[in-house]
Amino acid sequence: MKKFAQSLKCFSGRKGLSILTGTLLLLFIAAMISCEPVKQKELTKEEVITLVTDAVNLIQENGAAVFPDLEKSGSKWRSGDTYIFVADMDGKFTVHPNPDLVGVDMMDLQDDNGKPIMKWFIKKAKSEKQGGWTHYLWKKQGEEIPTWKSTYVELATAPDGSEYVVGCGAYDIEMEKEFAMEAVDEAIDMMIAEGDYVAFVSMREKSGPFLFKGTYIFVMDTAYILVVDPPFPDLEGTNVYEYQDSNGKFLFQEFMQVANDQGAGWVDYMWPKPGDTVPSAKSSYIKMVVIDGKPYIVGMGMYLAEESPAE
Repeated sequence: MKKFAQSLKCFSGRKGLSILTGTLLLLFIAAMISCEPVKQKELTKEEVITLVTDAVNLIQENGAAVFPDLEKSGSKWRSGDTYIFVADMDGKFTVHPNPDLVGVDMMDLQDDNGKPIMKWFIKKAKSEKQGGWTHYLWKKQGEEIPTWKSTYVELATAPDGSEYVVGCGAYDIEMEKEFAMEAVDEAIDMMIAEGDYVAFVSMREKSGPFLFKGTYIFVMDTAYILVVDPPFPDLEGTNVYEYQDSNGKFLFQEFMQVANDQGAGWVDYMWPKPGDTVPSAKSSYIKMVVIDGKPYIVGMGMYLAEESPAE
């Protein structure tokens, strides 16, 4: 009986130790999970616009006095990779999460492709629309490889008359129809202001504003000659009247019809992504413009991810 009691006590000790060890292991795993960084949800296009507009309204009502509020970490204005920035018209940040950049001349700020980011921010703010989107490559906090960032800016005029660029960006925002339409209008504005040749050169440059997020500006004349097609340069100078997509659609003829009938509009078709040979579902916005008496059709498309194979 005594031996049985001793055996039972020994068993209970081993079992108790086992339970304790298991409990500690579970607590350790739970602690490790809780310590893992939670991936922050990126803002949508609409949320970015709302945040910028709210900040602009504050500045227009109170001027630079609100800058300290816009700098508060953990507030609606600054959380993780999401933050409001403010710059003056000389390209100097007055509000930025990196205090080393505040007051520094950033007019020559560029992304990895040489896109002049600050100059574009100011140009958008000073445009007739007093705002708009800019797309460029930028590194997330703690990462070495840049990814596409889309930043929305607006012009804010303080009560003392000081003008500021107010902006906020988000990574990997899906390509939107608004982006394509804005890019086509800007390409046409450049063709009108600087001439078609200068604009065509800019359309082909990685450092220009028209190559972003896997899409690009293309141009065709009314003789069906493809004038600009950056990812497919071998097609430039080609008559594409008879070109069909994989479903048999004469897409360039439809471009012409929409341009003649409506002036501008959307056309759906199949077309390979840059660097690919397999057709993917694509929708392009096209618009007619006349430069020095010569009509052109200017377009930009967006690939429909839900219908196309994964990249």
